[in-house]
Amino acid sequence: MAGCEKKTDAIAEQAQASKPQNTAPQTPKFQASVENVALHLPECEGQNCPQIAIQRLNSNAPELNEAVDNYIQNYVQSLVQGFDLDAASTDQQSSASSDLNSPIMHMNEKERNKTGVSTEHQTSLQRDINKFFKLAEEVRAMGSASQLILNVKPELLDNDLPIVAIVIRANNYVGGAHGSSSEQYFNYDIKNKAILNLDEVIIAGKRKAFNDLAYNAFQQWIKQTQPAMNIHDYQKLWPFAMSDNFYFAKDGLILQYGEYEIGPYAVGLPRLVIPYSQLQGILKENYLPESVKRHQTAASSSQPAKS
Repeated sequence: MAGCEKKTDAIAEQAQASKPQNTAPQTPKFQASVENVALHLPECEGQNCPQIAIQRLNSNAPELNEAVDNYIQNYVQSLVQGFDLDAASTDQQSSASSDLNSPIMHMNEKERNKTGVSTEHQTSLQRDINKFFKLAEEVRAMGSASQLILNVKPELLDNDLPIVAIVIRANNYVGGAHGSSSEQYFNYDIKNKAILNLDEVIIAGKRKAFNDLAYNAFQQWIKQTQPAMNIHDYQKLWPFAMSDNFYFAKDGLILQYGEYEIGPYAVGLPRLVIPYSQLQGILKENYLPESVKRHQTAASSSQPAKS
């Protein structure tokens, strides 16, 4: 009997080993945090000193980190471009001194790698921050009591797609009648380790159909925000433009716009929403939220079978 039991066990083990194993690659788990950028802020006294708060993304997706860092660097740089803030050699020396005083410049290579910030990004950002402070000094020298403001913050958004959505919310005030704000989205495909553009989520040959839906959403947006204005008259002042800044929201794909892109400053940051119900057959199925897929499956199963 003992011999039979051993034989039975051997057969069972052999059968178990012969079963096909699930070797499909698993989508890596995304991990991220938002952290303050280590900057050296020049000395400033008084209530109208610049208000600066810059944060960055620190994740296990280097491509996404790099894209976010590049956006932040370009955003800050755009605020100080056009101002003659490097004319005096003393300013340049002060900028170089501040670069050396930056906390990250005193880190060793191991510590710097932990932050995920490249020395090139950090140095460039520090120089532009120095220029921002110089701009604030010039504003005060003209007799203005205005406080210059610079805030940049990435935020991780929740969705039920196999992608990670990051929005960078930024606002600034560099003088004038009012400040400015923006929202930039990044859609990161975890499995393919790539940041998606709009064409990559639309089925080939369906871009025109998508653009038509976007234009219809624009017209609906005009009706909602400018009810007293004729649609055609509005478009003479603010014609439709396609945005490549998008986000997969709960109820539809959002096209995000900046200030003055499709409307006056008073409308803020316009966004057009295209419902997923209209995007079936246009948006690639793997980029539809799971909730939408479940709804489609339930709707299909509830339909009576054709005789």
